Amino acid sequence: MKRVKRKKTMNVDYEKKTVRISAIDTATNAEDWDKKDIRTRAAYFLLNGVPEFSVNCTEDGRYALLAAEKDFHAAKSMGVTDLEVRVYSFSDKNAETFSIIERLKEGSLGAMEEAYLMKQLVQDYRFTQDDVAALIGCSRPAVANTLRLLTLAPEVVGLVESGRLSAGHARTLVRVPQSQQYAFAEEAIKRGYSVREMERAVKAFLTPPEVLQQEKDALAAAKSAELKAFVERMRGVFRTKVSLIGNDKKGRIYIDYYTPEDLYRFEEFLDMIESFDRD
Repeated sequence: MKRVKRKKTMNVDYEKKTVRISAIDTATNAEDWDKKDIRTRAAYFLLNGVPEFSVNCTEDGRYALLAAEKDFHAAKSMGVTDLEVRVYSFSDKNAETFSIIERLKEGSLGAMEEAYLMKQLVQDYRFTQDDVAALIGCSRPAVANTLRLLTLAPEVVGLVESGRLSAGHARTLVRVPQSQQYAFAEEAIKRGYSVREMERAVKAFLTPPEVLQQEKDALAAAKSAELKAFVERMRGVFRTKVSLIGNDKKGRIYIDYYTPEDLYRFEEFLDMIESFDRD
């Protein structure tokens, strides 16, 4: 009988309380955050209310903030003295795990920061990619794609962290040898490639020239077959000789006529088309 692997879960029982904001400890200070971001969040809270925060009990009777540190400092800057909180009783390890999961669920992290945190869950806490996906509410392929960013050359990682290269662009470089990834990325930035254009460039780079030529020839043959079929349709409709010079981008079409009746038939076709346009 096949053994079914159970997904990892956490005991997330909590108690709702109102606590003094001064009794909550944080890993960061307000000065660690951009002042404009703090003001923007504070303005949002003035209009929509201060959210509920998650904290963990500590041995000295205080509370440790588990997530949303920027929001906490924004609320504090407003002069808030009491907060509605969910109080957990995690061990140190589980508290850190929960904090990582909550930060990933917020969706406000950069792509590389998300990748580092997911790696920490997989490597340090032995979560599978399926576990991580279930806990943060995304698909397993999304987790896998984010983790692939960590296989890129350090210089490319730096471009993503600085915002010069998007995560989508960076992921297309995973199959490129690391020694050539940075040059590829810089060229893409210089040319302003979209992700789709980047994918095509990577495919062309990795595909042997003879295979590319075969694909090009096959495409040209397909286009040629389509044009031939189109000419045959015109011959059937006009009931006369039709010839084409050119390709699928531009060219000329010749329609031969041999009698006045042929010209009259063509005129009838034009009248019919014009009547459709008027309707």
